[in-house]
Amino acid sequence: MRSLLPKLASRLSSLGADQSGNVAILTALAFVPLMLITIGSLDVVRMTTAQAKLQSTLDSATLAAASLSNTASIEDTVDEYVRANLPETAPWTTLNLTVGNVTNSLNAKSVEITATVDIEMTILKLAGIDSTSVLASSVAQQAATNVEVAVVLDISSSMGGSKITNLRSAAKSFIDTMLNEDDREYTSLSIIPFGGTVNIGDFYDRYAVNSSTPGVIDSPSPTDYYVNKNVPYGKFMFSTEREGCIEYTDDDFDMTAIPANSRPQIPDFTKWVVTNPWCPSDDTAMLLNSNNTTDLKALIDDMDLSDGTGMDIGTLWGAKVLSSDMKGQLGGDFSDRPADFDDEDTLKVAVIMTDGAITAQFRPRDYTTTGKIKNSTQQTIVSKGNINTASSKADDAVAYFKRVCEYLNENNIQVYTIGFQISSGSLPDNLLQYCASSLSNYYFVEGLNIDDAFNAIAASVNSLRISG
Repeated sequence: MRSLLPKLASRLSSLGADQSGNVAILTALAFVPLMLITIGSLDVVRMTTAQAKLQSTLDSATLAAASLSNTASIEDTVDEYVRANLPETAPWTTLNLTVGNVTNSLNAKSVEITATVDIEMTILKLAGIDSTSVLASSVAQQAATNVEVAVVLDISSSMGGSKITNLRSAAKSFIDTMLNEDDREYTSLSIIPFGGTVNIGDFYDRYAVNSSTPGVIDSPSPTDYYVNKNVPYGKFMFSTEREGCIEYTDDDFDMTAIPANSRPQIPDFTKWVVTNPWCPSDDTAMLLNSNNTTDLKALIDDMDLSDGTGMDIGTLWGAKVLSSDMKGQLGGDFSDRPADFDDEDTLKVAVIMTDGAITAQFRPRDYTTTGKIKNSTQQTIVSKGNINTASSKADDAVAYFKRVCEYLNENNIQVYTIGFQISSGSLPDNLLQYCASSLSNYYFVEGLNIDDAFNAIAASVNSLRISG
């Protein structure tokens, strides 16, 4: 019979001693008769059952206490959960609860709980073991990462009809998800609509060429044209009704800073659809660094269509508003953003959506040909390129787009791309795959249900922002 003791002790250890730390029981059992041990194992089963209940209760309590949405004190939450889930009667005799190593900051909580309960023995009392203690501990942490999101949206002429309707719905749902009650104080959104180019709103006055009269943009003489793909410095069509868009240089797509008062205004013209200007309307100017759902949704509702698909310029501004080089310059609701790229408390996200191929940059050959849709009156100042165009190539829209995408990924920005009713294997299909941080971050939307893509992106971002 004595030869069975080691096996029984091992079995009892697997039932309870390892979890409760109660080696004393096994030590005592080594000196009692086998029959008593066999009957006394019922007490050990009670002990392990109690330990499992205690552990489960502590796990629930720590998770609840560490939740960032929990407004009650950590101690009160733990006490409430523990006492609501543990019985007040036998087998418990005493409960000792310790809450330690608590962290509670603006966007992070961690809680550690240790608890012991004393359990009265029944059969093992005959062996002189009146009670034993069961130990459990649990740790939980939740940290909400600050999130900066740039949403680059195609509003080109081909987005008319049901496409823009579905985009509005999906984008507004995305705003609601990203700026829910728990996450709003940590999350900033920048919405950047692009057609032929981007209306940069308040940044226009900073970058556009100023005349000697403060606040007045230079106007060209009737003999100044766009010739040989060169936009003459300070010479452009001036319109008080259509401003907000500037010319770009090759260096801009290397993410160098745009010098103040250095850029001509893009002329007020159209190429394919006379009602859709190349420069988006003022109602469609980008809105940056905001957690105001009302303002963001208002922009989505007010977006007007614009001729052309300047995806390279839209993505350029998506990168700029996430770059620490623009810290403190975006306005909006977060004066200290964008954060540094190596800020461990910040997640940066770019969402780029298009329904068609990137286009070249066209301009009127004669600035007096406002609104004319004739190839003979227009010239190409930046060529389109193709999927094989190297990112190092100058004056090429595809190269510019690739260059900015490389910048985003090199700086650990999570890039999500959406192809809305594009053809598989087409130029936009290839470019969006090229730009996404991974193939799983690229969403190919064949029908009108673009909501699924935005919902999936929101879920992915929210999973990245929470740890613990």
